[in-house]
Amino acid sequence: MSRKITQPVNQVRLTNVAVVRMNRHGKRFEVACYRNKILNYRQRIETDLTEVLQTDRIFTNVSKGQFASSKDLVTAFGTSDQDAVCQIILDKGQVQVSDMERNAVLENTAREVANMVVTKCVHPVSNRPYTINQVRSAMKQAEFSIQSTSSRSVKQQFLDCVRVIQEKKVLNIQRAKMELAIVFLDIELTSSIMGRLEREAQALICVDNGLSSDDARPNDDSGGRLQFLVDPSKYRVVDTIAKESGSSLEMLRPVVREEGDVDVSLELQRKNLRQSEQAAAFKRREQTEDENASFTHDLVSVLADDMANVLKLEENMNERQDQDGLDDDQVSFQNQRKKNKKAQKKSKKAKRREKEELSLRQARVEAEKTRKAEREFRLGDQQKCIEVSTVGASSNATMRNVGTKACNTCGGAFTPSEYRNHFRSDWHRYNIKLKMNGAKPVEEKEFLILDSEAFFENNL
Repeated sequence: MSRKITQPVNQVRLTNVAVVRMNRHGKRFEVACYRNKILNYRQRIETDLTEVLQTDRIFTNVSKGQFASSKDLVTAFGTSDQDAVCQIILDKGQVQVSDMERNAVLENTAREVANMVVTKCVHPVSNRPYTINQVRSAMKQAEFSIQSTSSRSVKQQFLDCVRVIQEKKVLNIQRAKMELAIVFLDIELTSSIMGRLEREAQALICVDNGLSSDDARPNDDSGGRLQFLVDPSKYRVVDTIAKESGSSLEMLRPVVREEGDVDVSLELQRKNLRQSEQAAAFKRREQTEDENASFTHDLVSVLADDMANVLKLEENMNERQDQDGLDDDQVSFQNQRKKNKKAQKKSKKAKRREKEELSLRQARVEAEKTRKAEREFRLGDQQKCIEVSTVGASSNATMRNVGTKACNTCGGAFTPSEYRNHFRSDWHRYNIKLKMNGAKPVEEKEFLILDSEAFFENNL
């Protein structure tokens, strides 16, 4: 009896599947979902499970079609309800994201990071924001890579993006200042709070509001209010200062930047102010350098005077010792030491002179070698040119001889048409007669000049 071939008739083919997987209690659970629906479900845009799931069954392996048993579901999730388990897996499971979905997520993240840079960063001079296109171009030039929000949040990537752009100097950019205010009860705390703000937080006390640095507007007879600008990274420092002084901190503006059209007069004033500050800094630098140079000169002159005084004292002491009367051996010993010192100085000079002469000699030898090499190089070039010209002439002669034929009796070179006409010419017949009589053939020029019949009769 032949075996019966059976094929499954209840098999469901799952196409365009995105699998969400979760491991719990040593077992793997999977659900089959539609692509582009999982993210919508997690963002609560889509709430209907039937629009997200391709089937409401829970698998241990979707590709093999293996279902999970109710016992395993109860052990892992505490319930056998398929919908409840599907919701848990969809919320907390790992998603197999397609390339298009991954690119879309990264593009959205890059757009969010760029928007955050536009809203929270400004040009340090004009205090105006950059456009979104400028920021995106700067991100590409700085080669900043966007990561998924699951690994790093948008704010972390924004901080990294600003740091990379500043390090690679793609854009002149900085974080926009925050405008804060500290309200304190004791007016005597004004100077101490201002000092701590300028020293620890590098705060600018009411710069953009046109107020002076010692401005503290009191709210009542015993209190005051202090407004200032500070970098957002120093917010915690400012908060600590406010808490330690028993004051309250208020945020007036999270981002301080120029808005609206550009005022030409204001920009010119800022430019003049920057130029004056640069000129003042340059003058201060020059003054510092002049002071250092003068101090160095004075120090050198003082040291030189001291050395001269020391030498004079030594000479005086030597003279006194000579006057007191030294032994002849001591005097001769001192004289010998002086002579040795002079000889050492002379030997040092001689050695230095020998070194200089040796270096000059080596330079002359190297120059002579270079001249010889250049001469040989020029001669080699001339020989090459001669060889090239000879080869060219021989090649031209060869090219002229290509396609020609020579007569065995008369010699010469003839084209195919000339070759046939040559055998009918008087010159060829005359050379044949000479050849038959044992005489040498003549060239065409001789044949044309001489009287052929007389020449033939003489040769006969």
